[in-house]
Amino acid sequence: MFPPAHMAVGALCQAGIRRKLPTAAVAFASTAIVDSTNMWHAPYPWPSDSPAILRFLPYPHDVPSILTLVALVVATIAVGFLLRHYWWGMVWALAPDIIDWLILRPIVGKGVIHEWLSWVTTPWGFAIEMAFVVVIVVVLLGRQKKRMRASSEYHS
Repeated sequence: MFPPAHMAVGALCQAGIRRKLPTAAVAFASTAIVDSTNMWHAPYPWPSDSPAILRFLPYPHDVPSILTLVALVVATIAVGFLLRHYWWGMVWALAPDIIDWLILRPIVGKGVIHEWLSWVTTPWGFAIEMAFVVVIVVVLLGRQKKRMRASSEYHS
């Protein structure tokens, strides 16, 4: 899955677990589940001389690819901003991708962590993944509002 899905799952882990070390472990491990449910990646690969950090994004080959890339960047920024309270879980959920794409791939030429994962791909995967992100963001924001309301009623 793409970064917004990892971030949303990491935030959900932190919201449910609340303790730093267990949150980090579960959020890191969530990559196996989140990435094995990857249903779609853009069909056009980046040129081989492109920086590794770009290669997990859809290559802007045509209009749908460009729109997908824009949607991913906007979704990543939006999830990061809206769920910034859960930054610890989001960082640990992104850690396997960061390790594979930014550290191991440039050094070894392949992503070791992601080789362990099996991939299931369909063209509908991107829409399902983005719906998944929206549901998690809405649930967590609703939970946060509920806590704030309960806190303000308690202090009244």
